[in-house]
Amino acid sequence: GRLDGLRDALDPLADVRELIETAIRPDPPVEVTEGGLIREGFDDELDELRATEREGRQWVADLQARERERTGIESLEVGHNQVHGYYVEVTDSNADRVPDDYTRRQTLKHSERYYTPELKAREDEILGAAERADRREYELLCEVRDEVAEATDAVQALADAVADLDALVSLATVAVERDYVRPTFDGDGIRIAAGRHPTVERAVDGEFVPNDAALDRGEIAVVTGPNMSGKSTYMRQVALCVVLAQAGSFVPADEASLSVVDRLFTRVGASDDIAGGQSTFMREMAELTDILH
Repeated sequence: GRLDGLRDALDPLADVRELIETAIRPDPPVEVTEGGLIREGFDDELDELRATEREGRQWVADLQARERERTGIESLEVGHNQVHGYYVEVTDSNADRVPDDYTRRQTLKHSERYYTPELKAREDEILGAAERADRREYELLCEVRDEVAEATDAVQALADAVADLDALVSLATVAVERDYVRPTFDGDGIRIAAGRHPTVERAVDGEFVPNDAALDRGEIAVVTGPNMSGKSTYMRQVALCVVLAQAGSFVPADEASLSVVDRLFTRVGASDDIAGGQSTFMREMAELTDILH
């Protein structure tokens, strides 16, 4: 029944997904006001502006070859910077070959930079189209965002369902891969046969020795043993089996009959590194040594 309910809640949100996939590029930039957000083919106005910008840039890209041929200046270069825009650069040694339609834009140490009326017009066209395109992209982004926002409740409901399903699938996967058993809640205490610590057993890769636990309601067990014998691990494995069971998971044991608990206390200690060969006590002694030094 639980899975049936989750399946019914898995709304594919086809309209929202299609809108986003159609409108937004798969790798948009972080800055949302500088273009590069909207896919080609989504908006005719934007496509026309981008085409104008592309054609202008291509005209500028071809300008260097045309001007070299027209002027005979092989070292002539066409460039662009943020301050002065597009320019034609000619070295001082070729200054006498500069055509009359060149207008000086910037003087450098060994060269001059110029522009032509047509280059200036193209520059205005490119920058104007780019600016309008960026503005249009942001407008379109806001429209898409508002439309998606209208489906907020549906998106959040789907997210909740996927999260629940993810948790259940994760628990089921671990149960199958690590040979967990389904617990029952028909006892008057805790009965665990061949219980294991879910994380320590993975760290020691098959060398974990299973332990039984048998506690009647109100009963106290005194666990004794030398350092590194597994006392803290044993207490925590019992606690973890209870927590996992009440969370709806299978448990790492051959059999488990449990009672529902409303609180749980277990020795945690400062910290341990069982997998690294250091018990809680050993870590505490190492910390004490550091303090004394």
